[in-house]
Amino acid sequence: MSHHLISPAVLVHDLGIEIGDTILELGSPLGLFAAAAIKAVREPGKVIVAGASDEALERVSYLRRFSQLETTLLADVLLGRALPRQSVDWILLTNLLSSSMNPDHFCISVNQYAKAGARIVLVDWRSRGGVGAGPLASQRVSQEKAINLLQSCGMVF
Repeated sequence: MSHHLISPAVLVHDLGIEIGDTILELGSPLGLFAAAAIKAVREPGKVIVAGASDEALERVSYLRRFSQLETTLLADVLLGRALPRQSVDWILLTNLLSSSMNPDHFCISVNQYAKAGARIVLVDWRSRGGVGAGPLASQRVSQEKAINLLQSCGMVF
């Protein structure tokens, strides 16, 4: 855990993401880690970015030239239609767990994609203006609740 902002490239490097890994990135800002992750996983790795709409996924269209990038709708992730089960090495969640959704359902939905030993990274910026101060910022679950929720789904911190 860190209490300061870190660049996506530094975080991807420090996590130890390796060539060939498969990464599922969910959250806001959409595709925040995608470029750094693509560079880290190279071929035959994969980076899957899930967005709320096709319009939202256009934000990462500049990365479509890389064969490692795949995009999918967040709804398909939550409904279990996005990826094969147990196919993901890393799940990167950014500013996504809020009281406006059913976090229990979200956790179960996302957990189905994780391989045994997969790692989940929860990035949450506090609402102090600037980054992370969108309309859902006040509805975001606390760090403690997010950790408890993910642990209840079998994830270990």
